[in-house]
Amino acid sequence: MGRWVMKQKKILSTLLAGTLSLSFAANGDSYTWPSYRSDLDYDTKANIGIINPPTEFNTDCNGVTGKKAGKWWAFYWGANRDSRITDVTIDSILKKYDTDFGYLYDSLGWAPDAQAQEGKYSAIYYYGSGTCAGGAVSDTTGGWQTWVAGYTAVAASFYPLYSFNTSCPYSDRVAQMDAMVHEGIHSMTNGYPGAKEAHWFQEAGNTWIQQDMFSRRNQVYSGMGFLNAATVIAPFMPIECYSGWLIDGTFGGPGAQGVTGKNQRYLLGGAQYSNIFPTFMGTWLGTGSVRWIYGHAYGKTPYLLESYGLDIGLGDAGVRRLITEFRAKLAMLDMKEWSESIRDLLNQQFGQTSYWEQDYWDNKNYSYTWTMTPYQSTTDSSGYLIPTSETTPGWSGANVVPLKVSSGASQVSVTFYPTGSHSNNTNMNFLLAYRATDGTPVYSEPITGEGTAILNLDKIPSTTNGSQMVFAIIVNTEYAYTGNENIRTYHYDYRLKPETGISGAGNANTAYYRNFELDYDWTNLSSSSSGPSYSSSSTSISSSSSENYSSSSKVSSSSEASTAATIALNYNVNLKLPIDDNYAAVTFDLKLSEVASALGISASEVATLATYFALEPNGTLNTSSTANAPGHWFNANGEVVEYANENATIYSEFDMTSKVARIGHYPNRVSNGNSYTLTQGFSYNNKLVTYTITITVTNESSSGEGEMTTALMYGLNGVASHLELSHNKGILHVNYTLDRNDNVKVSLFTAYGALVASEIVGYKKAGDHQYNFDLNKMGLPSTTYIVKVSCGSFLEAKPINIHK
Repeated sequence: MGRWVMKQKKILSTLLAGTLSLSFAANGDSYTWPSYRSDLDYDTKANIGIINPPTEFNTDCNGVTGKKAGKWWAFYWGANRDSRITDVTIDSILKKYDTDFGYLYDSLGWAPDAQAQEGKYSAIYYYGSGTCAGGAVSDTTGGWQTWVAGYTAVAASFYPLYSFNTSCPYSDRVAQMDAMVHEGIHSMTNGYPGAKEAHWFQEAGNTWIQQDMFSRRNQVYSGMGFLNAATVIAPFMPIECYSGWLIDGTFGGPGAQGVTGKNQRYLLGGAQYSNIFPTFMGTWLGTGSVRWIYGHAYGKTPYLLESYGLDIGLGDAGVRRLITEFRAKLAMLDMKEWSESIRDLLNQQFGQTSYWEQDYWDNKNYSYTWTMTPYQSTTDSSGYLIPTSETTPGWSGANVVPLKVSSGASQVSVTFYPTGSHSNNTNMNFLLAYRATDGTPVYSEPITGEGTAILNLDKIPSTTNGSQMVFAIIVNTEYAYTGNENIRTYHYDYRLKPETGISGAGNANTAYYRNFELDYDWTNLSSSSSGPSYSSSSTSISSSSSENYSSSSKVSSSSEASTAATIALNYNVNLKLPIDDNYAAVTFDLKLSEVASALGISASEVATLATYFALEPNGTLNTSSTANAPGHWFNANGEVVEYANENATIYSEFDMTSKVARIGHYPNRVSNGNSYTLTQGFSYNNKLVTYTITITVTNESSSGEGEMTTALMYGLNGVASHLELSHNKGILHVNYTLDRNDNVKVSLFTAYGALVASEIVGYKKAGDHQYNFDLNKMGLPSTTYIVKVSCGSFLEAKPINIHK
């Protein structure tokens, strides 16, 4: 055993010399991950230069009949512009783009796209309106990054553009608006010299940039895209894996090699949109380590990990260790602020079934099923643990084997044996880890190839079902795809032999991670890099009450200055908010004359001199608007969130021209009787004025005999005349008639207005159509439901009582 430890130390010392600072602990002591090079960044200003806002339109696209510019972006349309894409709608599009991309440029260090770098506005073209960007008037469903008039640009058809119109009835309008920014980020990153052949990373890197923007701007670390769950729930899949684990047992290559479009599994098929790996990079190595890829990578080599493996990056040994650290920290949910959000992803999918999607779509048949779990199942054979072969690691993939700690054990050790034709003593790493009851993640020193990992249990491991648990983490470190294209077909086999302190393997279908305490003092660890830091716009507030503030309450600044602010005036506002599905608002008077007097300024100066803020429940002042400025979206606990956040519930916006606040709710996220409390206000010259707002949600009255009182009845086109419902043995049939060719969305709600399912059916021709909900597959009970059909010409809903 000692011989193997010394052998691995020698190998690692040799491989990592000159790349990483490495120190070795005594046998069994916990391991601290060494740092990487601290300059792994791409300095945009040094390499691309300081880019000033553009001043010119691109005039090389025929068919353009109108254009309008904001600060960084311009919107172009043709003769077939729909009347619902109003001037105000276009202004909203440009405001969204300039706000989000202005933050990316000014605060996060990104550069605008190539067109803006050359002095012309970055471009959004109305696809289907008659410009050179193409598309027919009937193409109403999509948006994407394309090339127009010699530059990357965003092409967006009616559906996403109409989502910026406040009269738009689409319940997914907020998601559509953010999807538009997603395409703009594609255009932005293509302005970098290394992003031309990014393959898998084109999507994973893009979704990370948007996530990083939201989290840093608002200090909110939640609401990860649900496709991130693919990486978390199936760690055996490679890092650069397009469409995930395919039905033949192989993996999609980083450039979609092996992917037919019909051989993907549910959830796992969206792995290319998962940004868990760049989240790890940005969290532990600094955000610049992700931007480094866009500046240095492609053209030299097509793929992400190969790029990091270049001599100008981390080198071969550095990348292999990077893969190992990523897999270990993901297994322990050790992602700093993102840890809880990653646990949420696991909770959403753990124990669910992944299946061959095409077979279900074509035949309603579930085949190639797999019960989703991040843990690897094993069988005991004469004291050796044998993994289930179909889910052994792919290239750069990992297995996490749960192990039960023997009663009273103070140390655990497990011997690792690479086996099979592809595993060897170079490409397989192994370590042990656990989450202690104080929240600390504890890791053993990783070993390469055959050998024994040892870990002292100096802290108490977390317990599940009465057993303390440690985890064996098996990592394949192969990462080079170029010249080794068959690698996507490989699974890497191994055997484990528990030596000391282990009583056996745990059940792979047990959610051990739910017992992890995720809070620990990671801020005092030696970080992996000195990545860029960002200051917050928040200031701390201390008060004896979270609801009522006296004039003596003090606010201390984030710099802990000796001066303190006083809450000079507080308004307690109680409002009733009718449920709707179109963001309709109620208002209250801001009483700006009284506010101005309390702050010591004139009423006309409140908008220009005073600082607007929202008061977070934890006592910080958030001055970065997440709704129409000045304004914020809040979750049910009164915390500020982005409107794209899945927990966004109530918005409150201050209209300084009308001198009122407008309060509304996110469609389909509230119920009758819900109550919410939030606080907003103004600050000036060390004085605060606050509004403590309590909102009570109420239903509309019923609109007819037999109809339920629900959230979604708002805005309907009278009695449903295009829609009929029926059911048979749990299959709900939605029959609807279109008077014209139109884009259709069908949604299913509970009787109380909660959204159960929603599907954009897409563009349909005039005539009769049917859409079915399989209530059995969805696991829904017999009860009353409401179906809503939305399209450009009508908005109708009907209830139905289901008795299976």
